Amino acid sequence: MTTLGAGARVRSGRIARLASTTPDAKAGPGAEHHAATPYRLLWSIGIVALVLCAAAFALWGIYGANTLFDLVAALCI
Repeated sequence: MTTLGAGARVRSGRIARLASTTPDAKAGPGAEHHAATPYRLLWSIGIVALVLCAAAFALWGIYGANTLFDLVAALCI
């Protein structure tokens, strides 16, 4: 058996070979982010999604569900 940095044990085989060749710093979800991560793009997509949700909620409250259904049907046709 192979022992990993976190104390977990992995049996010999393909997974053990992959685990033993992967550095501990890169293996976990807390690994450092790459410098070219597009945070501005991610934030802008999130803000656009939030605005669209707010607009859909406003349309639902003002005109009812039929307006949203008509908009979705128009996009699909």
